Amino acid sequence: MKHMAGFIAIWLVVLSAAGAGTVAGGVPERRPPGSLEEKPLVIRMARKGDDVNRMAAEDGAGGAGGNGDAGEGEFPGKTREEPFTGKVVVLEVGERDLVNKQSFKFWRRMLRRAEDEEAAAVVFEIDTPGGLAFDTKEIMTEITRLSIPSFAFVEEDALSAGALVSVATDAIYMRPGSVIGSAGLVSSAGEMDPMMRRKLEALFDAHVRGVVKKKGYNIEVVRAMMVPVERDRYFGEVLVKENDLLALNAEEAVAIVDGERLLAKGLVGSIEELLAREGLEEFAVVRAEPTPFEHFAWWVAYLSPLLILVGIGAAYAEMKAPGFGVGGVISLAAFGIFFFGNYVAGNLAGYEMVAVFVLGVALILVEIFLIPGTGVTGFIGAGLIVASLLFGMVDRIEWADWMGGELEGGLLELLAGPALNLALGLIGALILMLLMMRYLPKVSLFNPLMLQKELAGGASVRGAEEVVPERTGWTGEAVTDLRPAGKATFRDETLDVVTDGEFVAQGAKVRVVREDGMKVVVQEIQGS
Repeated sequence: MKHMAGFIAIWLVVLSAAGAGTVAGGVPERRPPGSLEEKPLVIRMARKGDDVNRMAAEDGAGGAGGNGDAGEGEFPGKTREEPFTGKVVVLEVGERDLVNKQSFKFWRRMLRRAEDEEAAAVVFEIDTPGGLAFDTKEIMTEITRLSIPSFAFVEEDALSAGALVSVATDAIYMRPGSVIGSAGLVSSAGEMDPMMRRKLEALFDAHVRGVVKKKGYNIEVVRAMMVPVERDRYFGEVLVKENDLLALNAEEAVAIVDGERLLAKGLVGSIEELLAREGLEEFAVVRAEPTPFEHFAWWVAYLSPLLILVGIGAAYAEMKAPGFGVGGVISLAAFGIFFFGNYVAGNLAGYEMVAVFVLGVALILVEIFLIPGTGVTGFIGAGLIVASLLFGMVDRIEWADWMGGELEGGLLELLAGPALNLALGLIGALILMLLMMRYLPKVSLFNPLMLQKELAGGASVRGAEEVVPERTGWTGEAVTDLRPAGKATFRDETLDVVTDGEFVAQGAKVRVVREDGMKVVVQEIQGS
């Protein structure tokens, strides 16, 4: 019962901490039916004359604290966010952002906030060598859905996926000396099979054609950036040699060819100059950037399989030790960080998933201590735990899109990534438990926590390391109810024991049937 009391008491605290942010409000209404609230981002408004390159979200994220007063329905201590209404929102696409899946989640949330809160415009500040192809395809679609103006400011390099993000905006502006293009598909695993390359190039060509047509760019220019051909191609004075990809410097990108700009709308030295060219200089500017706290949460989401492994492994070690100790604390900490970090990272982990997880833990403890041997409550509890861990890693926006029928692909595709993370965590936990069963009793650091075999006492000609025969076969009496764990007395020694699942009443005669260094297993002596 100490196990149950300890787990439930601490999990009530975890429940409050891990799900607290869900009551803090989210994105304004525009969501499809069934969508869930979004985590707010704390930002600071840039006033006229501020340097937008120094603007950042400095106050923390979500309900992590701050200086705002909590309004009705808000979590106490939540920092109030500045709205995007009537402001220009700047989103940075840096060197490593397009290879970080969490960056795409962040941009989607910010784009939806900008749309819902009627921002004046969105500006992507781009300096990147490229990144993930399919995630870039999805963010391109998200950009094209905007009803507010969108712009790309190429700070230095908009290569590969950065070029594709640029052509999804309404207009591209380039800083003198910058470069855009070279957007061919590559694989991190090496050279792609020719047929697979043709399939992927056809897929992306079809997608980009739709985007480029909507935005009014020259499709042949964009295609020359993506797909090499076996002939030379000319774009004004720019020559793309056979089997090469097109990359344009700033001056080439704004060149006039056949009466139209080749790609970019103009050269500017700063975002302020871009806004002046577009007649948006009177609008305040906000730079939406992830806070250090959000970056921490992204790492937590990335390491979710490891947290699952540690949480389950520590819980197993705790169940093999008497009382409530280090294993229980480590397990609770691992799962608490898992749920809280995934929530802050924009996944479904929140009060609901934590409540499902706690219910699953409670059912397993009921199975072990109150109604052992039935199997039903334990099976249901395990299912609830697995479900809460799986859905806790599902992206909140993708889930809302799927619920509203706006997500390409089915539920299985949506759950594929979280299912892989869960499988890695569970397989790792199983391996860890097998290793603990084999080696943990022999590690001196954990000896005080494990049920050890008794060392020989008194003098011995063979040395103090010799052990007495195992307790197997000893008979004694249960001094507590065994549900299936409890205590029994053998030869004036009280031991922590466990049955194979059956209930044994206090006072019944029991016999030790086996011990493995981590537990002493007993059976009731029939007819006693």
